Amino acid sequence: MNLNNKTEKLIKKKELHTFKEFIAVLARHEGKILLQNDLLLIFKDFCAEKNLENAFLEDSSVAAFLKRIQEIIIRNEYMALMYRHGIGKYRFYMLRQYGEYMEIMAPGEYLDIKDTQISSEEKILTPLHIDFMPFYDFSPSIRDTRSVGNGIRYLNRYLSSHLFQNPKEWNEKLFSFIKMHSHNGFQLLVNGGILTDFDSFYEALDEMIETLSRESEETPYSRVEPLLKKAGFEPGWGNTAGRIVKTMQLLYDLINEPDDSLLEAFIARVPMPHISKIAIISPHGWFGQEHVLGKPDTGGQVIYILDQVRALEKYLKESLRLSGLDIDPRIIVITRLIPEAGDTTCDQKHEKIHGTKNGWILRIPFRDEHHQVIPHWISRFHVWPYLEQFAEDAAFAVQSEFEGKPDLIIGNYSDGNLVASLMSDALDVTQCTIAHALEKTKYLFSDLYWKNVEDHYHFSLQFTADMIAMNKSDFIIASTHQEIIGTETEMGQYESYQNFTLPGLYQVINGINLFAPKFNVIPPGVDERIYFPYHESDKRIQEHTHTWENRLFTDPAEDIYGRLENPDKRPIFTMARFDKVKNITGLIEAFGQSDALRESCNLIFSAGSIRIEESKDDEEREQIHLAYELIGKYDLHGQIRWLPSIKKQDTGEVYRIIADKKGIFVQPAHFEAFGLTILEAMVSGLPTFGPKFGGPSEIIEPGKSGFLMNTSKPELIAESLETFMESCEKNTGLWKTISENGIKRVNSYFTWALYSEKLVSLAKLYGFWRFSESAEGKVKLNRYTDLIYHFLFRQRALQGE
Repeated sequence: MNLNNKTEKLIKKKELHTFKEFIAVLARHEGKILLQNDLLLIFKDFCAEKNLENAFLEDSSVAAFLKRIQEIIIRNEYMALMYRHGIGKYRFYMLRQYGEYMEIMAPGEYLDIKDTQISSEEKILTPLHIDFMPFYDFSPSIRDTRSVGNGIRYLNRYLSSHLFQNPKEWNEKLFSFIKMHSHNGFQLLVNGGILTDFDSFYEALDEMIETLSRESEETPYSRVEPLLKKAGFEPGWGNTAGRIVKTMQLLYDLINEPDDSLLEAFIARVPMPHISKIAIISPHGWFGQEHVLGKPDTGGQVIYILDQVRALEKYLKESLRLSGLDIDPRIIVITRLIPEAGDTTCDQKHEKIHGTKNGWILRIPFRDEHHQVIPHWISRFHVWPYLEQFAEDAAFAVQSEFEGKPDLIIGNYSDGNLVASLMSDALDVTQCTIAHALEKTKYLFSDLYWKNVEDHYHFSLQFTADMIAMNKSDFIIASTHQEIIGTETEMGQYESYQNFTLPGLYQVINGINLFAPKFNVIPPGVDERIYFPYHESDKRIQEHTHTWENRLFTDPAEDIYGRLENPDKRPIFTMARFDKVKNITGLIEAFGQSDALRESCNLIFSAGSIRIEESKDDEEREQIHLAYELIGKYDLHGQIRWLPSIKKQDTGEVYRIIADKKGIFVQPAHFEAFGLTILEAMVSGLPTFGPKFGGPSEIIEPGKSGFLMNTSKPELIAESLETFMESCEKNTGLWKTISENGIKRVNSYFTWALYSEKLVSLAKLYGFWRFSESAEGKVKLNRYTDLIYHFLFRQRALQGE
């Protein structure tokens, strides 16, 4: 049982017999593919049956080996393993039955075996192989996995080292980049007619630092403008003499002693590249500010983007002011116009974003192949045939709105990121990708069995679109580190695109380079106007509180299902879209199965609608039906209360009311990419439970600021909640301790102010990287990606396949 060097053993000799016994148990699952969680649950049952000590279950070499297996294919004579020997690093093994020996396989061989899982034939047609890795030779590569997710820091070091190694070449590039910036025809930073080359610029920079150092630091720009103009310097260095000197000194020091911290500080201070016009792309769903939350495909992403716009505008206004520029930033969210908009504003072309001076929603309709407007809502899984025309229309419209090109394009989710890629190519603008969620990790085996659900989900198009956007984009924002590259034992969302197969269509040998410095972790925040701790009573409106107390616990209403026999019991609360992944029905079943929870708690949840006929989404209708079945099966009448989706402006008070009653918030999703509702609940003061699968593991400190739970089975959810309730009975101060720690955690690490500062810095640095280094090297990568788009994705999308 050796690694390929035949020396380092995976299984200790004394534990080898037990390991073989376990392999024999696994063989009973012949014909199946087991994921890591399934494998470990089987191992747990095996250890219990064999009366093995807990130490063997947790710390044995067998346990360590199994924890690194991401999936295992069980066949009659062998087992094929996807073994993650390090973060983002894999080996593929064939393990002979009974564990006698193991041999290494190439990734393609492993994917061939997976392909036969859906075919009775020994091997299906030779597939198309997709491998992006050879096209990343232009980019520096991160070696230390701890630096993945901090691409800006790595790239700063790389660029500053090149400034030191090739000073003449890089100084010329730096000067050319500074010289190219303007706004609406007005030159910024440097007048190229006066300062014609780097040497003259460097000399003038030195003299200007000395000249302005004699001025008071508070001297306004208008007073020193004549001096700057005469020497060839234009606005953008700062709004006072002191700030101008500090900015120029940063650049002077950077030129003479290149350092990553100096580069980061300099780029953060000046409009380089100039960022004042941002286009944010989010086509699917019902994107609006009223009456949209809870509708199909509409939830956290809408909240995220609207809060993002408000925070970015605020930061940009202050940043531009400090740079000495009298410019109002303009941010436009480009989404889909839906003529049949019901009670929403989604049929309006323009909509001002509340709380902004110059933030707007711009809606553009989907058009069919005859250029006719599609009037009705379309599921996010069915938008693909319309996106190319949408991107063309959006590129034209955004240039009209901005009176020129945007400075940055931010894509959201799979469809928005594909549109952002098409627009970035057409306009030659820096592109940022934000996934929000990658469906590949949410729907188990969605790649392997894609044909079975293609009519409904169109995963073949979605996964291809994801790869195109990931590889096209200049930089990628993730909310958590694990979203990119997972944990020591679990695969990350982006990492899942390294190796996978769509049998009969293509095999992916490497779909994304995780070690390219384009990934950056920037968690979002929460709207502090809406979400604040329950004990800050001076901020709460008594009438609002009273109205929602009645609605949550007592008032009969036509749109609410269920009544509470004892409204004073501790409430268990959740709120989400009504789809399979959010797993609200799993929480209902967990509550129904638990006598302890039913004895001491009520279950209150907000999701969709209580009327199945009001939903147009098949998956939501299925979940509504299942919810009623479970309520009846466990006879939960008198213990459960089901509310429709709650408007965002009311959700903060709802969290606080649940906290008033010493309740808890539960996010029971099978998988959660990040978890905005988790942040909202925590900062409101609610002890919060989230799935251990996904982003919540980087928000919640288990046992300190909240709890992580295994959400794969209702009984495991119930077990976590029961343990907490029992602990609260024994320790009356526990609820308050967890509540206070949760508030501190959010306020320290998850704010929109921090998010905005980092995002703008990223846009500037990657804009510099795009100009100075990557443009030529990225040509081959772009051409390869374009081939995949035109000859694989586009044809299938336009044919509606």
